[in-house]
Amino acid sequence: MSWILEHFIPFIILISVIVFVHEWGHFWIARRNKVKVEQFAIGFGPEIFGFNDKQGTRWSFNLVPAGGFVRMLGDADATSATADGAVLKELSEKERQQTLHAKTPWQRIQVAAGGPLANFVFAIVAMVGLFVVLGKPITPPIIGFVDPSGVAAKHGLQEKDLILEINQHKIQYFEDILPFIRSGDHENLNITVERDSKHINLNIPLTTRDENSVIHKIKILGIKPDAKQSYEKMPVEKAIKTAFSTFWRMCKTIVVGLWELITGQRKGDEMGGFLAIGDMASQSAKLGFAGMLWFMIIMSINLGLINLFPIPVLDGGQMLMNAIEWVIGKPIPEKVQKYVFGSGFAVVICLMIYTTWNDLMRYKVFQIIKGWLPL
Repeated sequence: MSWILEHFIPFIILISVIVFVHEWGHFWIARRNKVKVEQFAIGFGPEIFGFNDKQGTRWSFNLVPAGGFVRMLGDADATSATADGAVLKELSEKERQQTLHAKTPWQRIQVAAGGPLANFVFAIVAMVGLFVVLGKPITPPIIGFVDPSGVAAKHGLQEKDLILEINQHKIQYFEDILPFIRSGDHENLNITVERDSKHINLNIPLTTRDENSVIHKIKILGIKPDAKQSYEKMPVEKAIKTAFSTFWRMCKTIVVGLWELITGQRKGDEMGGFLAIGDMASQSAKLGFAGMLWFMIIMSINLGLINLFPIPVLDGGQMLMNAIEWVIGKPIPEKVQKYVFGSGFAVVICLMIYTTWNDLMRYKVFQIIKGWLPL
């Protein structure tokens, strides 16, 4: 029971909030374009409870808390990617005009973009409120964890080290470390740390040479911050400016990180699935409301950005398909759409399986299960 309260409940809260925000964006813009929304669901599978609003939309909370969807009139599935031809034939002309698929490509692009846009707006507004009321989370540059197989451990960094300087630049926050690693402008890091009231200088190379003498850049030191955070309150004007700059920096970091994964500059086993998200939600919940809200902000930006990727079944893929239809002046053949969206669905499923496998290995689930079995 304690494990459920510690891990499962924060995960449910996190997923429910950011998915609600995302789907609300689709819902709100769909209604602005006079599209009839049949169901607004949080979760998948059997309905736990729900209600109908005045316009006939069913609002439901479902059994499997792993996402959500907005189903519109005439949709073939929860992604709203394709139309259900059998349903469309049974609709009157007036009803048919209320389907998403009867709208112009530009209107469909707006509906698809509504989810990511809502995630971004939520993140920025939540940041402003957090910075004004409680303060911006500040992570001190104290190392809380060192990966034994990482480059940091190899060159002398230890847990509880306080990082004072990197390449003669003072370090105030843990976040200040990242640009030195990711920018590609530094071949070595000359780091000054405080350890046991003593100042220690360390040198960490950011390049490595493989057996074929090919030089590779190191993008990860293998350290994590200490869990403790402090908060810096801000006036409204500064909070707004800081929220936008923080939002942009987070977006850039996420995109760069994903590109490094795609190009092989970073290991794929860094990717995490639902177990990793649940663990991070649990850790953030231990920091109180501010910690949980900050993690929601981070995840909301992640969800918005990932959905903008031009992969069919994701919002970005639907925007791309509608943009192509807009340019060529006619609908893309139904067979082509089914093939493209089927391929996109396969990619997403493969990624989910891969990240789930990473989670099982990272949290040693198989070893835990084996320990439960009688010898």
